Amino acid sequence: MADLRCRGCKVLFNNQKSKNQHIGASPSCLNFYDKESTHFSAHPESSSRQPRPQLPIDPILSPPFSHQPIPYRDSDEPTYDLPSPSRASHPHPDENPPKRRRVMIEEVEDVDTNEAWAHEKFPRPVATMQGSGVTAFKDQLTEQKSMREQPYSPFRDRKEWGLVKWLMRRTTQTGVDEYLKLEITRDVTKPSFKHKGSMLKKVDLLPVGPTWNVDDIKVTGDLRGPKEEFLTEDLELWRRNPVECIADLLGNTAFKDFIVYEPVKIKRNGQRYYSEMCTGDWWWKIQSRLPHGATVASVVLASDKTQLSVFRGDKTAWPVYLTLANIDKEVRRKPSSHASVLLGYIPVAKLACFADATRSDAQQRLFHACMKLLLAPLIKAGKDGVLMTCADGLIRHVYPILAAYVADHPEQCLIACCKENRCPRCTVPRDSRGEETSYPLRNHQVTLDLLSQSQATEDNVPELESQGVRTSAPHPFWAELPHTDIFATISPDILHQLHKGVFKDHLVEWVSKVVGRTELDRCFASLPQCHGLRHFKTGISTLTQWTGAEAKEIEKVLLALLVGRVDPAVVSAVKALIDFIYLAQYHVHSETTLARLREALSAFHCYKDVFIQLEIREQFNIPKLHALLHYLEAIRSLGCLDGLNMETSERLHIDFTKAAYRASSRNEYTAQMTTWLQRQEALVRREAYLAWALSTIDEEVDPGEESSDDESDKDQDETAGDEDADARSAGKAPVGSEYDDAQEAEYKTLKLLLASNVRRAYQLPLTPSARRVSLSDLSTRYGAIDFLADLRAYMTTYLPSALPPNEYNTYDVFHDINILTPASRYFDNSKRICKVRASPAKPRVGHRRPAPPRFDCGLFVVDEDLHRREGKLNGVCAARIRVIFHLPSHLGYTPHALLYVQWFRPFRGPEQHSGLYTTSHSTSNKARRHSIVSASTLLRSCHLIPKYGPDDVDPDWTTDTVLDAPTDFFLNTYIDFAMFHELSFPDRAE
Repeated sequence: MADLRCRGCKVLFNNQKSKNQHIGASPSCLNFYDKESTHFSAHPESSSRQPRPQLPIDPILSPPFSHQPIPYRDSDEPTYDLPSPSRASHPHPDENPPKRRRVMIEEVEDVDTNEAWAHEKFPRPVATMQGSGVTAFKDQLTEQKSMREQPYSPFRDRKEWGLVKWLMRRTTQTGVDEYLKLEITRDVTKPSFKHKGSMLKKVDLLPVGPTWNVDDIKVTGDLRGPKEEFLTEDLELWRRNPVECIADLLGNTAFKDFIVYEPVKIKRNGQRYYSEMCTGDWWWKIQSRLPHGATVASVVLASDKTQLSVFRGDKTAWPVYLTLANIDKEVRRKPSSHASVLLGYIPVAKLACFADATRSDAQQRLFHACMKLLLAPLIKAGKDGVLMTCADGLIRHVYPILAAYVADHPEQCLIACCKENRCPRCTVPRDSRGEETSYPLRNHQVTLDLLSQSQATEDNVPELESQGVRTSAPHPFWAELPHTDIFATISPDILHQLHKGVFKDHLVEWVSKVVGRTELDRCFASLPQCHGLRHFKTGISTLTQWTGAEAKEIEKVLLALLVGRVDPAVVSAVKALIDFIYLAQYHVHSETTLARLREALSAFHCYKDVFIQLEIREQFNIPKLHALLHYLEAIRSLGCLDGLNMETSERLHIDFTKAAYRASSRNEYTAQMTTWLQRQEALVRREAYLAWALSTIDEEVDPGEESSDDESDKDQDETAGDEDADARSAGKAPVGSEYDDAQEAEYKTLKLLLASNVRRAYQLPLTPSARRVSLSDLSTRYGAIDFLADLRAYMTTYLPSALPPNEYNTYDVFHDINILTPASRYFDNSKRICKVRASPAKPRVGHRRPAPPRFDCGLFVVDEDLHRREGKLNGVCAARIRVIFHLPSHLGYTPHALLYVQWFRPFRGPEQHSGLYTTSHSTSNKARRHSIVSASTLLRSCHLIPKYGPDDVDPDWTTDTVLDAPTDFFLNTYIDFAMFHELSFPDRAE
């Protein structure tokens, strides 16, 4: 009988599955078993005294990565001379270690050393400590201890606190009352509150952040009423003090390890790198203007109108968000981190008291007046500085300075006091925006002087027209903000300028006219699928509502659809613009990648006239196209643009605006929204405090004492359901809470995989997707022709003393495999995992729709030495994966999972205009080549796109069958950033 007690934490489980899930999700227990496995590997004699543990995850115990050759040769197409395999990594079949879910293929190598990176610090004292302070969390803990309150106060205990969070976030106020009136609630749960009112009183006792204030604004129009009086409109401006918001963010203990206080220039091998705002030029320049020891709080603002209701379009909100570039941008991008705060709601008014001709000017004056009230506290704080207690408990002299303002183009022009047919950053003439010519940036003081002149005289000021200045707001909100150049703070907007702007609104339209919408739709509909890639079943012309997500998916595949169908100059122009879009999204830039960014834009301007020749365009005087010229200077000044993206603001609308509106009564909703938001923030603040306080209390316990480890996790593991042995048989996935637990454990182990210090690895699901699959099913349902012959060939090479497989053997099969690709300094770690599926068709079960087969392609290393030496696609071939399986235990043991694959030829190219590599089916005697290989040779997933050519799309090509078509295929180098960075440039990627 299996040992159901975890030897790491001594917890007893109901079944082996629960134990495996626990070990996979617990780093401490996983580490215990890893060490134990290493001991068993080094001392095999100890296995006779104690059975080996059945590990859900285990680092590889065999010798380093060894590649097996493809067991076939063909004289009519090129092959690689492959080294003889080392059989040391294939133990005798009598040695039967446990199957591994996670296997490390390569240890990290060429790790950047501290000597390789140079950090140039600011030449004088920065962020000097002014003393030690008490953070808000420490103050709360001290107060609770003095009052002898438990951490969950004012609630009874952890369970009641969990109930309150659920009620506040998942139910309406009416639902709260209905729940509290249930008999089971009154008799069993017995909460300390009897109705929603008493519960909300307790919630309101929780500490809150900056409080809300409301200003009454009376707008007097230019229209007169029946008594000849000027009509007026009463408005409300809801706002919070920005200095208090900044102090709250800087002092948040949860951000302690993610805050920087000083600028730095990062170089490697003499080349400068840009990432966070502190690595750019703006922070360095501002620091030089401030007193010695000053700390810059880099303020980032974002504003954007949004609809509150789908069915009632007149309900609109105009939120203004604030965050600090001192906080890591990876943290700021996550709404769940709460690193952005809602600063206020600008009133959205119809201003019916104004005539049609003057209403637009009045709305601009209203915006600047409201923003001036919102940001007024920053004027004195930016000039004199404010003492603030930071997250590390130290007091610093902080100067809050507006560093960046994120908005879409109309709002950028509103902020910059310029016309919408002009650039909000520079003085480019209206009719010159389509050219690759740089113009001087707008000057802060010159613009203020022009606005003053326009008020002082009724005569036309020539400079107003030449610079496109709009005079309706003579006193802009930014006029008195210290150290602020508003035009330089207006950051590029990747979402609206690139994805939904030049790509969706322009490039896709141009290409659709060149190719034809119907034919382009057929191409999209017949594209082979790939995990993580959206499939447009009916094409893209039927899309009624585009978001950034749709644009990103189309960017991945558009280029390959055009090769051979359109003028090569069109292909070159499309490639250049998509290259620019990809490069602009890098999380880290070097001078090399910035040069590539500039080259891509220059290439587009070089080829763009082909659209005029094809009568698609008459000119390129497009504001969003001109804005691309400012990306390079913005990155050098403010750091990489992934931290200054409207996508973050769009996501914040859901939490700070739309959800708050849905929780209101829809009448006088702004006041209700601010109350709801303050309570939600109180819950978040208390959650963060409890995480900090409980860890602090744990640290005060004598380390020699043994304490209960993760009570909640233990409860969850011990109550997990029994394993259903037949749940996944024949490819059926289990349902219910047990499957949810498996998914959660899978997610946790993927996070562990990302955190592991390895270069390459793969991970299989917790349990096989289908058990005991017969040879007949492998052939008919998975398409694994000659599976038995290929397996015998593999075992003859690697397990020569094992029993040969026969037609009666069955196999445990997995329907997907996660692959950890090598890390890149240019992208987040979260982008390293890709998935390959090998799943047969699934019939309709009840109301569940039938699922088509999914057999993805992957890149396999067939010549390790060549690939290590020359990189890119050297020593690499593509193959379509049909089966992922383990050998039955009686046949022998392999340290890796095995894959049945169908091969493609070595890559050719790249193609002259698109830069895409081509391949085709690898055949022998007119039949597809196939073999069985080790999962250790799988480099990553890949996406192959058929070469459509000038003719109409073959009607027999569908998304499920096109990979079997006898045609050439392009390797999609735009499927993700890692593939793009590695293959899109002639020299080897850095």
